[in-house]
This record gives sequence, C-alpha cells and structure tokens, in this order.
Amino acid sequence: MIDTLPPSFRITAYGEVDAAALERFCEHFDTSRLLRVVDHLDRCLEDMGGMVALRDELLRLHAMSMTLVEGVPPAVPTENPSIWAEAEALQLDLDSLTTWICSATAVITPLTELAPDYER
Repeated sequence: MIDTLPPSFRITAYGEVDAAALERFCEHFDTSRLLRVVDHLDRCLEDMGGMVALRDELLRLHAMSMTLVEGVPPAVPTENPSIWAEAEALQLDLDSLTTWICSATAVITPLTELAPDYER
C-alpha cells in the first residue's frame, strides 16, 4: 500500500503545507512585510554600528567588569565613559534589537502556521 497525504495537505515547491493555512496565507499575507523586516533590521544594526560593534561592546563591558571584580589592570582606556553609561548605551541598542525581534517574529508567524498537523 502506498502512503498518501490526507487531502488537507498540499505539496508545494517548499514542502508539504496545511491546505487551509495555505489558503489563508495566500489571501492575507503581504510578502512586502518581510522586506520591511529586513529594512528595519538593517536600520537597527546600522544605528548600533553592526553586529561586530555589538559584540565589541559586550567584550568591552566584560573587560571593564573584570577590572572591577577581579582587580585586573584596565584593558579599556579609563578616560571613556563610566561602566554604567556604557552598559546603559548597550542596553538601549539591545532594546531596539528586542523590539525588532518581536516584530520579525510576528511577521513570520503566519509562515510557521503552514506546518501540516502531522509535523506539530
């Protein structure tokens, strides 16, 4: 006997999907929203200097913290702003990134709802 998919599923170029969810998706999903998510990410990363800058700021805070906690010689110039000001600035960048993550998640949720019932 050959296994066949129940009629509630469709085979697409990108895998099997729930037929009813696909119909809703095609009727209501605005694909340009995905491009706006990409644009928003680009702006967010540009505002914070990119992912490398975010990583570098975390490493700076680590080095500064090591001086405070372990008493190691300062690895970050001490004429820079205070550790709390550096952390506050980074926190604002991370808040922007968090906002982007929440909006991106909302945009891609309809795509995840295409999963056939047997995959959930």
